Amino acid sequence: MDKVLVILPDNNKGKYVAKGYSNAFKELSYFVVEKKIYDLNINEIKKISPNIIFCYWSSSMNKGELIDFLLNVSESSKIVYLAEAKGEIPENLTKRENSYAFYYEGVKAKNKLLPAVNIKDYKFKFNRYKYGITFAGNPSYPLREKILSGLIMSYGNINIFCRSFDFYKSADEIEAKKLLTGRFLDLYRSSYRGYVENTKELAEIYISSKINIDLPNPNKSEMNYRCLEITASGGFLIAPEYKNIEKRFELGKEIEVYNNSVDLTDKIEFYLRNLNIAQLISAKGRRNTASNYSYADRVKKIIKEIYGKDIGNR
Repeated sequence: MDKVLVILPDNNKGKYVAKGYSNAFKELSYFVVEKKIYDLNINEIKKISPNIIFCYWSSSMNKGELIDFLLNVSESSKIVYLAEAKGEIPENLTKRENSYAFYYEGVKAKNKLLPAVNIKDYKFKFNRYKYGITFAGNPSYPLREKILSGLIMSYGNINIFCRSFDFYKSADEIEAKKLLTGRFLDLYRSSYRGYVENTKELAEIYISSKINIDLPNPNKSEMNYRCLEITASGGFLIAPEYKNIEKRFELGKEIEVYNNSVDLTDKIEFYLRNLNIAQLISAKGRRNTASNYSYADRVKKIIKEIYGKDIGNR
């Protein structure tokens, strides 16, 4: 039985992704060992002697010791890297023998792995709406701050879930830029709802929100992991018009998209008045996600690439 070492990053998104791949390897009958990034020990790993090492390359990781570790593991171990976009993983790692790098965007099909989600982790029964407009993610990017400020002026309180550091950084930047002042700035500061610890809490938030919005990230052009978390939860999603998103979901039937802040406001207005339509769209979006975005399918592609044949199922 092949052994797989899955390295768990030190941020929540990275942990969710790494755990998803870990569970998929287990489902496909691989022996899996999980190690937190700060618990890696070269001598211990030599005893385990993994055939495959899986590493989700998160931009927020402490990489110095990790790079040293990866450069010193046995060359017989196949190292699989997954990152958001090409260029994030150091070249000395990707050039190592038996190294395989996959990315969400900016590469040819051979090296592309679309985001995936374990839909079972996001199962939560709808009870009632607790929130109106919700954004869960880091708000402290200039374009995000501008869009959120516009929503505050249009709707008053919204619901923002993220790390407290990121939220208060965005509030200070919004104040410094005078995007919001006085009462509106107070409304923004009172929109903070805290930090979400796990997928069950996320699923409850997404399915209990009338509108879930995703906001543009200047460093990413394609659909991100958050979109899958929302649709897996059965939440209604309005996302930026990402590159190729029309190939991932049927627009207006499985998710909704917007191309500017005015369009976003128009879409929010429409769906707040027509929640029954939003519910139909979110149900279809969840079915699409369950059918096309499983970690098991992604692991099978990895196995085919590194071994040259389909041996994902044992």
